[in-house]
Amino acid sequence: MKKVISFVFSMFFTGLLLVFFAISIGYATFIENDYGATTAKILVYNSRWMEILYLLLAVNLIGSMFKYKLVTKKKWSILLFHIAFLVILIGAGITRYFGYEGTLILAEGETKNEIISDATFIQLEATGSHSTIKFEDEVKFSQNTHNKYSRPFHIDGHSVELKLIDFAENVKETLVEDINGAPVLSIISSGPHTGRMDFILYEGIQKELGSYTFTYGWADLPSAVMFTVGKDGINVIAHDTITRVGIRDVQELKLPPDARHQVQTNIMYRIGDYNFLIRKALRKGNVVLSKVESPQSGAWDAIRLGLTIDGYKKELIIKGKDGYVGTQTIFEKGGIRLKISYGAKIIPLPFSIHLHDFQLERYPGSNSPSSFASEVTLIDPSKNLEMPFRIFMNNILKYRGFRFFQSSYTKDEKGTILSVNNDFWGTFITYLGYLLMTIGMILTLLNKNSHFRQTMRKLAKLKMKHLNSFLLILAFSGFCTVSNAQGGSSGMKPLNIEKAQIKAFGELLVQDNQGRIKPINSLASKIVRKLTRKNSFNNMSPTHVLLDMTSNPSKWYSIPILKVSHSDLRKSLGIKGKFASFNDLVKERNHGGYLLREMVNEAYQKKPVGRNKLDKEVMNVDERVNVLMQVFNGSFMKVFPVPGDTYHKWVTAREATKYVKGEDATFIKEAFPKYYTALYEAEQTGDYKLADFYLSQIKEFQHKYGKKVIPSENKVKLEVFYNNLNIFSKLAMYYIIAGLILLIIHFVKIFKPGVSLKIPIRVVTGIIILLFLAHTAGLGIRWYIAGHAPWSNGYESMIYVGWATLLSGLIFMKRSPITLAATTVLASLALFVAGMSWMNPEITNLVPVLKSYWLIVHVAIITASYGFLALGALLGFLNLNLMIFRNRGNEQKLNLTIKEMCYIIEVTLIIGLFMMTIGSFLGAVWANESWGRYWGWDPKETWSLITILVYTFALHMRKITGFRGQFALSTAALISISSVLMTYFGVNYYLSGLHSYGQGDPPPIPNGVYIALVVVVIVISGAYIANRRFILKAHQTE
Repeated sequence: MKKVISFVFSMFFTGLLLVFFAISIGYATFIENDYGATTAKILVYNSRWMEILYLLLAVNLIGSMFKYKLVTKKKWSILLFHIAFLVILIGAGITRYFGYEGTLILAEGETKNEIISDATFIQLEATGSHSTIKFEDEVKFSQNTHNKYSRPFHIDGHSVELKLIDFAENVKETLVEDINGAPVLSIISSGPHTGRMDFILYEGIQKELGSYTFTYGWADLPSAVMFTVGKDGINVIAHDTITRVGIRDVQELKLPPDARHQVQTNIMYRIGDYNFLIRKALRKGNVVLSKVESPQSGAWDAIRLGLTIDGYKKELIIKGKDGYVGTQTIFEKGGIRLKISYGAKIIPLPFSIHLHDFQLERYPGSNSPSSFASEVTLIDPSKNLEMPFRIFMNNILKYRGFRFFQSSYTKDEKGTILSVNNDFWGTFITYLGYLLMTIGMILTLLNKNSHFRQTMRKLAKLKMKHLNSFLLILAFSGFCTVSNAQGGSSGMKPLNIEKAQIKAFGELLVQDNQGRIKPINSLASKIVRKLTRKNSFNNMSPTHVLLDMTSNPSKWYSIPILKVSHSDLRKSLGIKGKFASFNDLVKERNHGGYLLREMVNEAYQKKPVGRNKLDKEVMNVDERVNVLMQVFNGSFMKVFPVPGDTYHKWVTAREATKYVKGEDATFIKEAFPKYYTALYEAEQTGDYKLADFYLSQIKEFQHKYGKKVIPSENKVKLEVFYNNLNIFSKLAMYYIIAGLILLIIHFVKIFKPGVSLKIPIRVVTGIIILLFLAHTAGLGIRWYIAGHAPWSNGYESMIYVGWATLLSGLIFMKRSPITLAATTVLASLALFVAGMSWMNPEITNLVPVLKSYWLIVHVAIITASYGFLALGALLGFLNLNLMIFRNRGNEQKLNLTIKEMCYIIEVTLIIGLFMMTIGSFLGAVWANESWGRYWGWDPKETWSLITILVYTFALHMRKITGFRGQFALSTAALISISSVLMTYFGVNYYLSGLHSYGQGDPPPIPNGVYIALVVVVIVISGAYIANRRFILKAHQTE
């Protein structure tokens, strides 16, 4: 027994559980991507075996606290954040088993005191002659799992059982003839309280419509409307008058009550306030579920239940759907009346919510939702309370354990959809765990008895023995400017105008497709980069290019400005050089028309994984052609604000006639033609006064009608400066030069330790610090321009990752010069990646959920953690290479270097893991405060947790026999970065979820990934062999 307990509390078992947990939830993200979230929850997240895994993790954690003596005064801070994980686990358990969520839909002027559950239930009410029994069981079914459900019970001496036979998604009930079948009818009804309902009646089945009960066969009920199907047709008996509705050739006819009447299919009848029509009736038929390929009106999920009553067996089909209240199916047999429903349930509130007004704001021009809010009054008669409140994104109504979040709005935009959460204790305890965890981690970094501080002391002692001084073997003569390669030499004569005029035109404002008001300089930069893949063209600035294009489009038809990278495509099109003109690709109809049409159609018909490089280039060139056409027809030049427009829409001169009348319309029509004419005159005379006048008139028009959305003059000038500076592209080149120099210096010192290098190292370090300050300034400028923290999309987060990576290097540069060199190289790589066009979106407005201070805190911390974890990976890679090249001549020096870098790896991984953990849980707080759920197993959340588990295992390997040592730590640091890459890139482009960028089929995996894998495998294998030899020689020496 002692051995079992020792194993359960061992670090080996901890590692086993962590690895198994990470693999399980990682696999679940792919299940969700292929088969849906419900399937993933059934098979993994909400499964019984996962609950057992949680229990084992908790038991192991508690036992480890005592086994490794964390319950001591010296290690209290470490104990604190380990206890925090138990608190979080308890809070999550309370949320799972006792918390619930729902939806409240309100129209303006409406009051409600009930919500619709998010969870799906099978609800049952059984009524006998003497008693009534009610059940409601929460269920999750999927077509991709083995679904189970059983509910046995006894009532009035009868034994009853409901058992699931089958579950089907997105189906319709269909009647089919069956010689072994029974009478069956398909009916459509509509009424004031039910809306349209489609249902089927057969023996024993009843359907309640308001005060009426539709049933097959006799029913001793005053509200019964009883149908039968016989040889003579369809018959009905009711205790109320039925009216045959007169339509076209059908005359209205009243059918007296309490008498048997024949009725026909496809004829409308009315009883009370309810209309009904018998769609189909069969004497011998059956009900089958037919699959609807795409969701549409009338398609539902359905469960097929087996009902057993004292040996009598019957199959029932119950329709329902997630998020919709289940309608009751009634079955009566042997004195027992069953009401069964499948779907969401109604949850009563102990108070009411009244919606006074729903307010929807949109971004100017694009009409995309900017924010929405609900003006409500909470009414609680028991407390004699009426409380007005404004609910909007990140502003939650909290009352009596319920929290109401602004989720969405109805299609008519006159009603609100609120998410509702009831989980006070689960949220409170989980938040308490987050707080304890954060405090414990921070104090652990300060606790002199923690492993982190011990490692720092070891590193400091090692530094005293191993003073690093470096030799500058490469002259660093200054920064080299990133040259902007130009487009094809066209021999064209550009519009020759002064730089001041180009600058003034670049500061003219334009509205982009997202509704953001920005200078034309920003638009021009995007267009030129899109067309040419360069920052300028023929020694012309982007603004100069756009001004020339818009003033004289026909001149540019024959200018080779469209980049065509693929040689086979150039050959097939007959293009010389790497650039094509518009006329090269678009011919007259009798000469082929658009030459790419067939190739484009063929490329788009293929799945992304099946497209080769030629297909991709065809699609890219096609996009450039379409952009160029929009430049020629002026579609981008939305420079004229529509006077008095509610949404602050700006339009082009061509669109203006739809929105603007009178003198303003005339001005818009003539403004640019006059300006362009003045420019061509100024080209000859050198006098730009008239051109300045016309341009100033356009700017005055913008300020007159668009003042509310126009940015300040300083912001416009700063954005132009930011665009022209192109700071991050230049920094990428500067960083790689400086970083490689430091790496070379470090390796020279390792192999030539006798050379002194204090002055050169200080010079290079000083330059890197200056570059870092420029990087910081660039982020600050982008923040100011965009009006939000610069890490809301892929491009921004990558330039921030580069900044955070270099920051970590500066923090640790005193410990090891190679750290600063490594992080500088990593920062350059991050900026190179950011510079790729596919990760370079414009500075866009944020969607409503991103308008939160939690965005700044959560994303900043978690993204900064990537820098530390990436540094650990790079140092691990370098360490493995040093192990490969270690020999008798450099053994002593390399051993000290490897040991030094291992200490640095541990420190960086600890800091990175702490930041990753805190950032992830702050993200959970953001999610909870934004849409009412702090954890939903979204793939991004899940892979963040996997990254935490992976690095937790890596840092605890030192306590697991067989996983200790410098090679193991370096390898773990290198391999673990794959979880970060999956979290950052893989989830965004290969998995579906709230955080995903990609739509449809995923793109193919880049070839570079496979090359990197091969390199990593070779290096790890080589280091393993070399390290084994080194250890064996060391043992032989001893």
